[in-house]
Amino acid sequence: MIEDDTRQTIKFVAWLIGIIIFLYAASVLIFYKASNPERNETKQLNQIALAKSPITKIEKNYHLDRGVNSYSLKGSSKNRQQYYFIYLPGSKKGYLLSAKKGVSEAKVRSSYQAQNPNNKITKVNLGWYNNRAVWEVTAKDSADHYQYQLYEFKNGNLLG
Repeated sequence: MIEDDTRQTIKFVAWLIGIIIFLYAASVLIFYKASNPERNETKQLNQIALAKSPITKIEKNYHLDRGVNSYSLKGSSKNRQQYYFIYLPGSKKGYLLSAKKGVSEAKVRSSYQAQNPNNKITKVNLGWYNNRAVWEVTAKDSADHYQYQLYEFKNGNLLG
């Protein structure tokens, strides 16, 4: 009688472990597939920037979706000049921006932090909004609410 109970318990535990492993693998697969379009767009952006611009080294990638889905990167050329490249997959347009003719991520961060010293910046993204390049700062305030602010790429002015 005890052997029968032990066998049933082991069988139950084995089935339970098998179901947990299956559910874990299925959730990993679902999350992998869900993030696949963004990975593909970033890969495409990198290939286009390296092939069609003076950028030879990619330093950082960005993604912004403010009505227009845009993927961006920061990179440098052979002679170490800094550039930003913005690609709009919907219209298949790309924009090359010289870092000298715009504001850097670091400057936008410091500008935001000076205006909002109690907020913690969680992310800064470069992208396309209203037919121009913008920086979007995402931050959390002291009440843990998200705050979003847009800055013009060209001069660092706050939008809206």
